[in-house]
Amino acid sequence: MPLTSVPAIYDGERINLLERVPIQGSYRVLVTFIEPTREEVISPQEKKRFWDSFGAWQDERPIEETLRDIHEARLSRREPREL
Repeated sequence: MPLTSVPAIYDGERINLLERVPIQGSYRVLVTFIEPTREEVISPQEKKRFWDSFGAWQDERPIEETLRDIHEARLSRREPREL
């Protein structure tokens, strides 16, 4: 069976997982201490707020029009842009 790793923080008393565990049921686990944490530890609420902010793009145009604009902006031009 392949091993599954989940990042966590040990605060001196408890181990707090930073992600959902993709496994159900009881399992034996192996805890490996990798490196000391910095003083600034991101709380689970702050981390959730950060990840929830992804995909927040809002545009009323059809997807095809948005993609065309993105592709046109990335195309190489034969003439240099004017400054």
